[in-house]
Amino acid sequence: MYHDGFGYEYQPANAAGMEPVYCPMVEHAPGKVLIIYTGGTIGMQPYPNGTLHPVPGYLTDQINNMEELQQPGMPEFTVLEYENLIDSSDATPENWVTMAKTIEDNYDDYDGFVILHGTDSMAYTTSALSLMLENLSKSVVVTGSILPFIDPHSDAKRNIVVSVMFAGKYTIPEVCLFFDTVLLRGNRATKVDASAIEAFGSPKERPLATIGVGIDFSKDLLLPAPSAPLTVQTTMADSILAVRMIPGLSSLLSLDVNDINGVVLLLYGTGNAPSNANFLSWLQKLDDEQIPVVVVSQVLKGVVSLGDYAAGSQLLRYGVISGGDMTPEAAVAKLSYFLGKGYTIDEIKSEFGMNLEGEITVNEVSQGNPFDPVNESATELLSIEEPKMIVV
Repeated sequence: MYHDGFGYEYQPANAAGMEPVYCPMVEHAPGKVLIIYTGGTIGMQPYPNGTLHPVPGYLTDQINNMEELQQPGMPEFTVLEYENLIDSSDATPENWVTMAKTIEDNYDDYDGFVILHGTDSMAYTTSALSLMLENLSKSVVVTGSILPFIDPHSDAKRNIVVSVMFAGKYTIPEVCLFFDTVLLRGNRATKVDASAIEAFGSPKERPLATIGVGIDFSKDLLLPAPSAPLTVQTTMADSILAVRMIPGLSSLLSLDVNDINGVVLLLYGTGNAPSNANFLSWLQKLDDEQIPVVVVSQVLKGVVSLGDYAAGSQLLRYGVISGGDMTPEAAVAKLSYFLGKGYTIDEIKSEFGMNLEGEITVNEVSQGNPFDPVNESATELLSIEEPKMIVV
């Protein structure tokens, strides 16, 4: 392995004449980090009745006085607290735009960024920012906590310290989510537990890094640093409807499609859906109105393959778009991103399956899932037929 003098290392071309493969150098001297505090449990305090609420100024003061962040070798940092702290269950695409603009406005002054955020919608935010921050060449780490900072055994301090370390000492040119011991690709993360310290996982991709006695990086997963300057997509579409398939739901789908910009369907298994007339009529109406419909699996390790079963292949007649192995959060964010760019439905259909920021595994079904911890191929996973229910 050789260094090229510009912060990259490469494997020289082999005898067959293959091009050298570049990947980011990981560690560098401690830099400057901007900590952006948006709200969430991490900075809340309880009312006398026990209900948690945000307290302006409290968390900023605590972070500025944390001894762990003053240790030699730790990055310098500045805390920027938003005037209106929100519970992340109230987050909207407008909040994503605010965060993206904050990073853009401070991009030249800092080496990395940490966003403190509530856990409820954190994976939506990380998925959205991963696309909005185009040509990102610095580390952006989003974190929070299950227990508020004020709690004696809170996970807040550890998550803050490690996130600042990643953002200020390592060049990982993408939006990440750190929680407990794992650094996850932001658009692959999902909340898997509402009350455990290990609240987030990445069921279809290994962590980018795991903290133990040391740090174990998955260098083969890291995205290359772009050469183009940062640009920020500041228009994100709202009114995207996410619908999880459940038995009997299809008979209730009588929503006015004129109020919808796009739809994400969370289907059974590998992409199965009801075959009754009400549901299919609704899909036809969406197709007639040129409203994009993206389909993903509601299964944590699910991969959509619409041709496997009749219950899935029927959907192709209605112009649905496969989300492959994307998380529902990433599918919502990507659809919002494309619609915000003004893409036509044909452009969305053409480009949705492209891998922009590591959010989707291209041709995963034919190649197997290289990230599955038990090393099963996608074909083997899809061969297990699930019980089906036709709702009439």
